[in-house]
Amino acid sequence: MILSLRESLQDCKDTLASCQTEVEAAKSEIQKWRSVFEKESFIPPGMTPEPKFLVSYLLNLRSSEESLREQFERAKKKESAFIVTFAKREQEIAELKFGTLELNSSRRQCRHGSYCWIQQFMKSSLD
Repeated sequence: MILSLRESLQDCKDTLASCQTEVEAAKSEIQKWRSVFEKESFIPPGMTPEPKFLVSYLLNLRSSEESLREQFERAKKKESAFIVTFAKREQEIAELKFGTLELNSSRRQCRHGSYCWIQQFMKSSLD
């Protein structure tokens, strides 16, 4: 019986030592986080980082991040639409340039004194 109690006491001491080690590790971790937050600019000088304040700040950060992500997605969609519109305009410009070249070429082929279809069109539009 005494041996059993001694073993039980030793087990309790071992468990206590293990728990104390865990508590010290947790305290060290808490102190590390506290010192990190104390160095941040969002906490007024001389003020300790209170959990409610930190949670509120982190929630605001998350909300801001989500808002920025949504704005970024909208901007990407607008950019894509603009690129498509720009490509269409470039195609229209290329087609108009080609048409202008064709018209200039046709005009050069007309001989003086004879009427080609462009000259007739221009004359009829002026009348």
